[in-house]
Amino acid sequence: MNKLLLILILSITFLSSVLYADKDSNELKIYACGVTRVAFMKELNNGFSKKFNTKITMNEKGGDIFVLDGVHKKEADIGSGCRDIIKDDKNEKDLWSTQVAWGALSFIVNPKNKIDNISTENIKKILTGKITNWKELGGEDKPIHLIIRESKKSGIGLTARELLFQDRNIDFYKDAKKEKSSGFVRKAVAEDENAFAIDNIISSSKDKNIKLLKVDGVEATKENILSDKYKLRQALYFYLTDKPKDLAKKYIDFVLSKEGQSIISKTGTANLEEATGEGDEENLILQNLKFDVNTK
Repeated sequence: MNKLLLILILSITFLSSVLYADKDSNELKIYACGVTRVAFMKELNNGFSKKFNTKITMNEKGGDIFVLDGVHKKEADIGSGCRDIIKDDKNEKDLWSTQVAWGALSFIVNPKNKIDNISTENIKKILTGKITNWKELGGEDKPIHLIIRESKKSGIGLTARELLFQDRNIDFYKDAKKEKSSGFVRKAVAEDENAFAIDNIISSSKDKNIKLLKVDGVEATKENILSDKYKLRQALYFYLTDKPKDLAKKYIDFVLSKEGQSIISKTGTANLEEATGEGDEENLILQNLKFDVNTK
């Protein structure tokens, strides 16, 4: 009797472990930053779930730092964000990344502001405190209230430093107001007629309470972003803790496939296949090859 009971217990334990393993192998936990959550992540998750009968859970808040920390700690299987990994950061140096789409930095003001266009050079001067009054840009004689993200490692803050100054450690104007997330930045701009801030075109284009400025006379439209006419493009990425394998690899392959790229495009976000700027065709090939590894 005891021997039969032992066999029964072992059989149940083995069966449970198999069932549990199957469940785990068919579930993905994804962390996404505010930009990519709004842009295309829900649509990609729905498309992948239906095609491969997979359960996917995703965070409802948090930015790039939250995402990258979650991937580093293996709280998430995959991360999605709007900046590349920092190789000399101890929490990011061993992570993998691949670009999946294009966004762009946008520069926003309150709708009551009469300024419609700004030069790249004047953006840099505002960010470093060399221009502090709107009259210097042809506007009213009122102080510019610069609003920035708290962390230099935020996706928008880091990208702006790299694209505009080629220095990710440069300090912005010391009197700038600091906010924890882009959502708070947009809210602050909507409430302040003299505000100026950096955002991402994907987020800001959907907010009717703010105004987007042209940069050097060029609008941040999807067409201008894809052709690289709008020069402040922002690459959007996926992150993993290791070489992609199993379900995570299948997800990345799906995102970089024609089907996945089509889903991204239909959301209004610029995908890699549509990009026509110099070097974009080679970039798409690189991103596909980057994750073309054998599943372990």
